Amino acid sequence: MLKQLSKLMKKIWKINLICIILVFLVSCGGPLRLNEFDLADSYQKNGLRYEMNLSFESLNDTISNLEVQINTNDLLFAKTESSKYLASYSISCKVFEGYNNELPIDTTTVHYSLKQNKSSPQILHKIKIYAPKGKNYVVKVSLLDENRNFLLSKLQTHRKKSKNQRSYYRIQTLNSDIINFTDYQKDSFKVTPKMHHSNVLKVMKFSYKTTCAAKPQDVTHVYRFAGIPDSTWIIKGDYDYDFPAIKNGYYHFITDTITNDGFSIFSINASFPKINSIDQANGALGYLLDKSEYSDLLRNKNKRNSFENEWIRLAGSRERARNLIKDYYSEVAIANKLFTSNQIGWSTDRGMIYIIYGPPKIVYRYNNTEIWIYGEENNLLSERFEFTKIKSDIADNIYELKRSINFKVSYNRMVNAWIDERGY
Repeated sequence: MLKQLSKLMKKIWKINLICIILVFLVSCGGPLRLNEFDLADSYQKNGLRYEMNLSFESLNDTISNLEVQINTNDLLFAKTESSKYLASYSISCKVFEGYNNELPIDTTTVHYSLKQNKSSPQILHKIKIYAPKGKNYVVKVSLLDENRNFLLSKLQTHRKKSKNQRSYYRIQTLNSDIINFTDYQKDSFKVTPKMHHSNVLKVMKFSYKTTCAAKPQDVTHVYRFAGIPDSTWIIKGDYDYDFPAIKNGYYHFITDTITNDGFSIFSINASFPKINSIDQANGALGYLLDKSEYSDLLRNKNKRNSFENEWIRLAGSRERARNLIKDYYSEVAIANKLFTSNQIGWSTDRGMIYIIYGPPKIVYRYNNTEIWIYGEENNLLSERFEFTKIKSDIADNIYELKRSINFKVSYNRMVNAWIDERGY
Protein backbone atom coordinates (compact mmCIF):
# COMPACT_ATOMS: atom_id res chain seq x y z
CA MET A 1 0.00 0.00 0.00
CA LEU A 2 2.84 2.36 0.90
CA LYS A 3 4.68 1.50 -2.33
CA GLN A 4 1.58 2.31 -4.40
CA LEU A 5 1.16 5.60 -2.55
CA SER A 6 4.81 6.42 -3.13
CA LYS A 7 4.51 5.73 -6.89
CA LEU A 8 1.38 7.88 -7.04
CA MET A 9 3.14 10.78 -5.30
CA LYS A 10 6.11 10.56 -7.70
CA LYS A 11 3.73 10.56 -10.67
CA ILE A 12 1.91 13.64 -9.35
CA TRP A 13 5.24 15.39 -8.72
CA LYS A 14 6.40 14.71 -12.29
CA ILE A 15 3.15 16.07 -13.72
CA ASN A 16 3.43 19.23 -11.62
CA LEU A 17 7.06 19.65 -12.67
CA ILE A 18 6.10 19.40 -16.34
CA CYS A 19 3.34 22.00 -15.82
CA ILE A 20 5.79 24.36 -14.13
CA ILE A 21 8.26 23.99 -17.00
CA LEU A 22 5.53 24.64 -19.58
CA VAL A 23 4.36 27.75 -17.75
CA PHE A 24 7.95 28.98 -17.56
CA LEU A 25 8.51 28.39 -21.28
CA VAL A 26 5.31 30.18 -22.23
CA SER A 27 6.12 33.13 -19.97
CA CYS A 28 9.57 33.37 -21.56
CA GLY A 29 8.26 33.17 -25.11
CA GLY A 30 9.48 36.67 -25.89
CA PRO A 31 7.68 39.92 -26.67
CA LEU A 32 4.83 40.09 -29.11
CA ARG A 33 5.37 41.50 -32.58
CA LEU A 34 3.36 44.59 -33.50
CA ASN A 35 1.21 42.48 -35.81
CA GLU A 36 0.23 40.27 -32.86
CA PHE A 37 -1.33 43.13 -30.90
CA ASP A 38 -5.06 43.74 -31.20
CA LEU A 39 -5.36 47.39 -32.30
CA ALA A 40 -9.15 47.59 -32.07
CA ASP A 41 -9.00 50.05 -29.15
CA SER A 42 -7.74 52.76 -31.50
CA TYR A 43 -10.98 52.44 -33.50
CA GLN A 44 -13.41 52.42 -30.59
CA LYS A 45 -15.58 55.47 -30.01
CA ASN A 46 -14.43 55.90 -26.42
CA GLY A 47 -10.85 55.93 -27.72
CA LEU A 48 -11.55 59.30 -29.35
CA ARG A 49 -11.98 61.15 -26.06
CA TYR A 50 -8.31 62.11 -26.06
CA GLU A 51 -6.75 64.14 -28.84
CA MET A 52 -3.20 63.15 -29.76
CA ASN A 53 -1.65 64.38 -33.01
CA LEU A 54 1.71 63.03 -34.12
CA SER A 55 4.42 64.15 -36.53
CA PHE A 56 8.15 63.61 -37.03
CA GLU A 57 11.05 65.95 -37.67
CA SER A 58 14.43 64.58 -38.80
CA LEU A 59 17.13 66.44 -36.89
CA ASN A 60 19.99 64.62 -38.62
CA ASP A 61 20.69 61.26 -40.25
CA THR A 62 20.38 59.44 -36.92
CA ILE A 63 18.04 61.32 -34.57
CA SER A 64 14.49 62.54 -35.09
CA ASN A 65 12.02 64.50 -33.02
CA LEU A 66 8.72 62.84 -32.23
CA GLU A 67 6.24 65.69 -31.92
CA VAL A 68 3.18 64.93 -29.82
CA GLN A 69 0.40 67.49 -29.65
CA ILE A 70 -2.25 66.95 -26.96
CA ASN A 71 -5.22 68.89 -25.63
CA THR A 72 -4.82 69.51 -21.91
CA ASN A 73 -8.61 69.74 -21.54
CA ASP A 74 -8.65 65.97 -22.05
CA LEU A 75 -6.47 65.37 -18.99
CA LEU A 76 -7.74 64.90 -15.44
CA PHE A 77 -6.38 67.55 -13.06
CA ALA A 78 -6.29 66.29 -9.48
CA LYS A 79 -6.11 68.48 -6.40
CA THR A 80 -2.84 68.19 -4.49
CA GLU A 81 -2.07 68.78 -0.80
CA SER A 82 -1.04 72.34 -1.63
CA SER A 83 -4.50 72.93 -3.19
CA LYS A 84 -3.05 73.09 -6.68
CA TYR A 85 -4.56 71.15 -9.57
CA LEU A 86 -2.03 69.04 -11.45
CA ALA A 87 -2.22 66.63 -14.36
CA SER A 88 0.21 63.72 -14.26
CA TYR A 89 0.81 61.87 -17.50
CA SER A 90 3.49 60.11 -19.49
CA ILE A 91 4.29 59.70 -23.18
CA SER A 92 6.00 56.50 -24.27
CA CYS A 93 7.28 55.59 -27.71
CA LYS A 94 8.75 52.48 -29.28
CA VAL A 95 10.45 52.58 -32.68
CA PHE A 96 10.14 49.43 -34.81
CA GLU A 97 11.62 48.64 -38.22
CA GLY A 98 8.35 46.98 -39.23
CA TYR A 99 5.21 45.28 -37.96
CA ASN A 100 6.92 41.88 -38.04
CA ASN A 101 9.69 42.90 -35.65
CA GLU A 102 9.63 41.69 -32.05
CA LEU A 103 12.00 44.21 -30.49
CA PRO A 104 12.07 47.98 -30.96
CA ILE A 105 15.32 49.70 -31.89
CA ASP A 106 14.53 52.49 -29.44
CA THR A 107 12.26 52.90 -26.41
CA THR A 108 11.58 56.12 -24.51
CA THR A 109 9.20 57.18 -21.73
CA VAL A 110 8.87 60.75 -20.45
CA HIS A 111 6.78 61.74 -17.43
CA TYR A 112 5.09 65.14 -17.17
CA SER A 113 3.39 67.15 -14.45
CA LEU A 114 1.29 70.10 -15.59
CA LYS A 115 -0.49 72.93 -13.80
CA GLN A 116 -3.96 73.75 -15.00
CA ASN A 117 -3.96 76.59 -17.55
CA LYS A 118 -7.28 77.13 -19.30
CA SER A 119 -5.91 79.86 -21.59
CA SER A 120 -3.66 77.47 -23.53
CA PRO A 121 -5.22 74.02 -24.01
CA GLN A 122 -2.93 72.85 -26.83
CA ILE A 123 0.54 71.72 -25.83
CA LEU A 124 3.35 70.27 -27.93
CA HIS A 125 5.94 67.80 -26.65
CA LYS A 126 9.16 66.96 -28.52
CA ILE A 127 10.86 63.65 -27.76
CA LYS A 128 14.11 62.60 -29.42
CA ILE A 129 14.11 59.11 -30.95
CA TYR A 130 16.73 56.98 -32.66
CA ALA A 131 15.86 56.54 -36.35
CA PRO A 132 18.78 56.18 -38.80
CA LYS A 133 18.26 57.46 -42.35
CA GLY A 134 17.57 54.82 -45.00
CA LYS A 135 14.38 53.17 -43.70
CA ASN A 136 10.76 53.80 -42.83
CA TYR A 137 9.81 53.07 -39.23
CA VAL A 138 6.63 52.18 -37.33
CA VAL A 139 6.42 54.17 -34.10
CA LYS A 140 4.02 53.19 -31.32
CA VAL A 141 3.16 56.21 -29.17
CA SER A 142 1.21 55.84 -25.91
CA LEU A 143 -0.30 58.57 -23.75
CA LEU A 144 -1.07 57.55 -20.16
CA ASP A 145 -3.22 59.86 -18.06
CA GLU A 146 -2.02 58.69 -14.65
CA ASN A 147 -4.77 60.43 -12.65
CA ARG A 148 -7.48 58.72 -14.67
CA ASN A 149 -5.47 55.57 -15.44
CA PHE A 150 -6.47 55.89 -19.10
CA LEU A 151 -4.15 54.75 -21.90
CA LEU A 152 -4.34 55.85 -25.54
CA SER A 153 -1.98 54.36 -28.14
CA LYS A 154 -1.36 55.18 -31.80
CA LEU A 155 0.84 53.71 -34.51
CA GLN A 156 2.35 56.03 -37.08
CA THR A 157 4.88 55.63 -39.90
CA HIS A 158 8.05 57.72 -39.76
CA ARG A 159 9.47 57.99 -43.28
CA LYS A 160 13.22 58.45 -43.37
CA LYS A 161 14.45 56.61 -46.44
CA SER A 162 15.93 59.76 -47.93
CA LYS A 163 16.16 63.51 -47.38
CA ASN A 164 13.25 63.96 -49.78
CA GLN A 165 10.84 62.56 -47.19
CA ARG A 166 8.25 64.51 -45.22
CA SER A 167 10.28 64.52 -41.98
CA TYR A 168 13.02 66.61 -43.61
CA TYR A 169 10.51 69.43 -44.20
CA ARG A 170 8.97 71.58 -41.50
CA ILE A 171 5.21 72.13 -41.70
CA GLN A 172 3.80 74.96 -39.62
CA THR A 173 0.53 76.86 -39.60
CA LEU A 174 0.78 80.61 -40.30
CA ASN A 175 -1.62 81.31 -37.43
CA SER A 176 0.72 81.95 -34.48
CA ASP A 177 -2.06 81.11 -31.99
CA ILE A 178 -2.35 77.53 -33.26
CA ILE A 179 0.20 74.77 -32.64
CA ASN A 180 0.07 72.36 -35.56
CA PHE A 181 2.92 70.57 -37.30
CA THR A 182 0.84 67.67 -38.63
CA ASP A 183 -0.18 66.67 -42.16
CA TYR A 184 -3.73 67.96 -41.48
CA GLN A 185 -4.09 71.73 -41.77
CA LYS A 186 -7.18 73.91 -41.28
CA ASP A 187 -5.33 77.18 -41.86
CA SER A 188 -2.74 78.54 -44.25
CA PHE A 189 0.65 76.96 -43.64
CA LYS A 190 4.26 77.10 -44.73
CA VAL A 191 6.70 74.40 -45.83
CA THR A 192 10.33 74.84 -44.78
CA PRO A 193 13.19 72.56 -45.89
CA LYS A 194 15.06 71.47 -42.75
CA MET A 195 18.30 71.00 -44.65
CA HIS A 196 19.67 72.46 -47.85
CA HIS A 197 17.59 71.36 -50.82
CA SER A 198 18.68 72.50 -54.28
CA ASN A 199 15.91 70.50 -55.98
CA VAL A 200 12.77 72.21 -57.21
CA LEU A 201 9.51 71.58 -55.43
CA LYS A 202 6.65 70.45 -57.66
CA VAL A 203 3.24 71.24 -56.18
CA MET A 204 -0.01 69.54 -57.22
CA LYS A 205 -3.43 70.38 -55.85
CA PHE A 206 -6.20 67.73 -55.79
CA SER A 207 -9.85 67.82 -54.77
CA TYR A 208 -11.56 65.19 -52.61
CA LYS A 209 -14.16 63.08 -54.35
CA THR A 210 -17.77 63.32 -53.16
CA THR A 211 -19.00 59.80 -53.93
CA CYS A 212 -19.00 56.77 -51.67
CA ALA A 213 -16.67 53.78 -51.91
CA ALA A 214 -17.71 50.74 -53.95
CA LYS A 215 -19.65 48.28 -51.82
CA PRO A 216 -17.80 45.22 -50.46
CA GLN A 217 -19.54 42.84 -52.87
CA ASP A 218 -18.56 44.87 -55.97
CA VAL A 219 -15.69 42.63 -57.14
CA THR A 220 -15.25 44.55 -60.41
CA HIS A 221 -14.04 47.65 -58.56
CA VAL A 222 -10.38 48.64 -59.02
CA TYR A 223 -8.76 51.27 -56.79
CA ARG A 224 -7.42 54.31 -58.66
CA PHE A 225 -5.76 57.48 -57.46
CA ALA A 226 -7.04 60.84 -58.64
CA GLY A 227 -5.45 61.20 -62.05
CA ILE A 228 -5.15 64.83 -63.14
CA PRO A 229 -4.54 67.50 -60.47
CA ASP A 230 -6.64 70.65 -60.37
CA SER A 231 -3.46 72.68 -60.76
CA THR A 232 0.31 72.18 -60.86
CA TRP A 233 3.24 74.55 -60.42
CA ILE A 234 6.96 74.56 -59.70
CA ILE A 235 8.78 76.37 -56.88
CA LYS A 236 12.53 76.93 -57.06
CA GLY A 237 14.97 77.91 -54.36
CA ASP A 238 15.78 77.05 -50.77
CA TYR A 239 13.29 79.07 -48.70
CA ASP A 240 9.91 78.93 -46.95
CA TYR A 241 6.85 78.29 -49.09
CA ASP A 242 3.41 79.57 -47.97
CA PHE A 243 0.18 77.85 -49.00
CA PRO A 244 -3.46 78.79 -48.43
CA ALA A 245 -5.82 76.19 -47.02
CA ILE A 246 -7.91 74.30 -49.58
CA LYS A 247 -11.63 74.11 -48.98
CA ASN A 248 -11.99 70.49 -50.10
CA GLY A 249 -8.75 68.77 -51.07
CA TYR A 250 -5.05 68.33 -50.49
CA TYR A 251 -1.60 69.35 -51.71
CA HIS A 252 0.90 66.79 -52.97
CA PHE A 253 4.53 67.91 -53.03
CA ILE A 254 7.11 66.15 -55.19
CA THR A 255 10.46 66.89 -53.61
CA ASP A 256 12.52 64.99 -56.19
CA THR A 257 11.19 65.02 -59.75
CA ILE A 258 13.58 62.23 -60.78
CA THR A 259 12.54 59.65 -58.18
CA ASN A 260 9.05 61.16 -57.64
CA ASP A 261 9.60 61.18 -53.88
CA GLY A 262 7.24 63.40 -51.95
CA PHE A 263 4.53 63.89 -49.35
CA SER A 264 1.08 65.41 -48.95
CA ILE A 265 -0.63 67.98 -46.74
CA PHE A 266 -4.37 67.50 -46.27
CA SER A 267 -6.62 70.52 -45.84
CA ILE A 268 -9.51 70.10 -43.45
CA ASN A 269 -12.24 72.66 -42.85
CA ALA A 270 -13.13 74.33 -39.56
CA SER A 271 -16.00 71.91 -38.92
CA PHE A 272 -13.87 68.77 -39.44
CA PRO A 273 -14.51 65.92 -38.78
CA LYS A 274 -18.15 66.88 -39.35
CA ILE A 275 -19.11 67.39 -42.98
CA ASN A 276 -20.34 70.84 -43.95
CA SER A 277 -21.69 70.51 -47.50
CA ILE A 278 -24.78 68.97 -49.06
CA ASP A 279 -22.60 67.29 -51.69
CA GLN A 280 -20.69 65.41 -48.97
CA ALA A 281 -23.93 64.58 -47.13
CA ASN A 282 -25.51 63.12 -50.27
CA GLY A 283 -22.31 61.30 -51.19
CA ALA A 284 -22.10 59.54 -47.82
CA LEU A 285 -25.75 58.49 -48.03
CA GLY A 286 -24.90 56.09 -50.86
CA TYR A 287 -24.03 53.25 -48.47
CA LEU A 288 -27.72 52.90 -47.55
CA LEU A 289 -29.01 52.97 -51.15
CA ASP A 290 -28.89 50.72 -54.17
CA LYS A 291 -27.20 51.91 -57.38
CA SER A 292 -30.28 53.35 -59.05
CA GLU A 293 -31.41 55.17 -55.90
CA TYR A 294 -27.95 56.61 -55.43
CA SER A 295 -27.74 57.75 -59.06
CA ASP A 296 -31.11 59.47 -58.79
CA LEU A 297 -30.00 61.22 -55.60
CA LEU A 298 -26.81 62.57 -57.17
CA ARG A 299 -28.52 63.64 -60.43
CA ASN A 300 -31.28 65.62 -58.75
CA LYS A 301 -30.60 69.34 -59.19
CA ASN A 302 -32.38 70.26 -55.95
CA LYS A 303 -29.79 68.58 -53.72
CA ARG A 304 -31.23 69.60 -50.37
CA ASN A 305 -34.79 68.51 -51.18
CA SER A 306 -33.59 65.18 -52.56
CA PHE A 307 -31.50 64.68 -49.40
CA GLU A 308 -34.50 65.27 -47.11
CA ASN A 309 -36.90 63.20 -49.23
CA GLU A 310 -34.52 60.24 -49.37
CA TRP A 311 -34.08 60.19 -45.61
CA ILE A 312 -37.83 60.44 -45.00
CA ARG A 313 -38.34 57.52 -47.40
CA LEU A 314 -35.75 55.42 -45.55
CA ALA A 315 -36.95 56.36 -42.06
CA GLY A 316 -40.71 56.31 -42.69
CA SER A 317 -41.35 59.68 -41.02
CA ARG A 318 -39.80 63.11 -40.75
CA GLU A 319 -39.23 62.84 -36.99
CA ARG A 320 -37.49 59.49 -37.23
CA ALA A 321 -35.46 60.77 -40.20
CA ARG A 322 -34.02 63.52 -37.97
CA ASN A 323 -32.83 60.94 -35.45
CA LEU A 324 -31.38 58.68 -38.16
CA ILE A 325 -29.54 61.60 -39.76
CA LYS A 326 -28.01 62.51 -36.41
CA ASP A 327 -26.84 58.94 -35.76
CA TYR A 328 -25.62 58.31 -39.28
CA TYR A 329 -23.54 61.46 -39.68
CA SER A 330 -22.05 60.95 -36.23
CA GLU A 331 -20.60 57.71 -37.61
CA VAL A 332 -19.50 59.59 -40.74
CA ALA A 333 -17.63 62.13 -38.58
CA ILE A 334 -15.77 59.38 -36.73
CA ALA A 335 -14.80 57.78 -40.04
CA ASN A 336 -13.50 61.16 -41.20
CA LYS A 337 -11.33 61.52 -38.11
CA LEU A 338 -9.93 58.01 -38.40
CA PHE A 339 -9.37 57.53 -42.13
CA THR A 340 -9.04 60.86 -43.97
CA SER A 341 -6.03 61.10 -46.28
CA ASN A 342 -6.19 61.50 -50.07
CA GLN A 343 -9.93 60.92 -49.66
CA ILE A 344 -12.25 62.19 -46.98
CA GLY A 345 -12.63 59.40 -44.41
CA TRP A 346 -16.25 58.46 -45.14
CA SER A 347 -15.45 57.79 -48.82
CA THR A 348 -12.66 55.26 -48.07
CA ASP A 349 -13.07 51.50 -47.91
CA ARG A 350 -12.36 51.38 -44.19
CA GLY A 351 -14.70 54.32 -43.65
CA MET A 352 -17.52 52.45 -45.42
CA ILE A 353 -17.12 49.32 -43.30
CA TYR A 354 -16.84 51.38 -40.11
CA ILE A 355 -20.03 53.33 -40.85
CA ILE A 356 -22.15 50.28 -41.70
CA TYR A 357 -20.69 47.59 -39.40
CA GLY A 358 -19.49 49.81 -36.57
CA PRO A 359 -16.10 49.63 -34.80
CA PRO A 360 -14.32 46.30 -35.41
CA LYS A 361 -13.96 44.01 -32.40
CA ILE A 362 -10.47 42.80 -33.38
CA VAL A 363 -7.85 44.54 -35.56
CA TYR A 364 -4.46 43.21 -36.66
CA ARG A 365 -2.08 45.26 -38.78
CA TYR A 366 0.80 43.88 -40.83
CA ASN A 367 3.33 45.60 -43.09
CA ASN A 368 0.98 45.49 -46.09
CA THR A 369 -2.44 44.50 -44.76
CA GLU A 370 -4.95 45.25 -42.02
CA ILE A 371 -7.50 42.68 -40.77
CA TRP A 372 -10.83 43.60 -39.16
CA ILE A 373 -12.88 40.95 -37.36
CA TYR A 374 -16.47 41.34 -36.18
CA GLY A 375 -17.24 38.62 -33.66
CA GLU A 376 -14.95 35.96 -32.20
CA GLU A 377 -11.60 35.50 -33.91
CA ASN A 378 -11.93 31.81 -34.87
CA ASN A 379 -15.71 31.66 -35.22
CA LEU A 380 -16.90 30.77 -38.74
CA LEU A 381 -19.93 33.02 -38.23
CA SER A 382 -17.75 36.08 -37.62
CA GLU A 383 -17.21 38.60 -40.42
CA ARG A 384 -13.61 39.18 -41.52
CA PHE A 385 -12.45 42.05 -43.74
CA GLU A 386 -8.96 42.28 -45.24
CA PHE A 387 -7.58 45.63 -46.39
CA THR A 388 -4.45 45.86 -48.55
CA LYS A 389 -2.17 48.83 -48.07
CA ILE A 390 -1.65 50.94 -51.19
CA LYS A 391 2.01 51.92 -51.46
CA SER A 392 2.24 55.61 -52.23
CA ASP A 393 4.07 58.78 -51.23
CA ILE A 394 0.70 60.48 -50.86
CA ALA A 395 -0.10 58.90 -47.47
CA ASP A 396 0.64 55.91 -45.27
CA ASN A 397 -2.96 55.06 -44.39
CA ILE A 398 -4.49 54.28 -47.80
CA TYR A 399 -6.07 50.82 -47.79
CA GLU A 400 -8.19 48.92 -50.32
CA LEU A 401 -10.77 46.34 -49.25
CA LYS A 402 -10.40 42.84 -50.64
CA ARG A 403 -13.92 42.57 -52.05
CA SER A 404 -16.00 39.39 -52.35
CA ILE A 405 -19.49 38.53 -53.53
CA ASN A 406 -19.86 36.69 -50.21
CA PHE A 407 -20.22 40.04 -48.42
CA LYS A 408 -23.50 40.85 -50.18
CA VAL A 409 -25.80 39.08 -47.72
CA SER A 410 -24.18 40.42 -44.56
CA TYR A 411 -23.84 43.94 -45.96
CA ASN A 412 -27.50 44.15 -46.94
CA ARG A 413 -28.47 42.69 -43.57
CA MET A 414 -26.40 45.34 -41.77
CA VAL A 415 -27.90 48.16 -43.86
CA ASN A 416 -31.45 46.96 -43.08
CA ALA A 417 -30.59 46.58 -39.40
CA TRP A 418 -29.05 50.07 -39.40
CA ILE A 419 -32.27 51.62 -40.71
CA ASP A 420 -34.69 49.45 -38.72
CA GLU A 421 -33.01 49.52 -35.30
CA ARG A 422 -31.85 53.15 -35.05
CA GLY A 423 -33.62 56.49 -34.99
CA TYR A 424 -36.03 55.83 -32.14
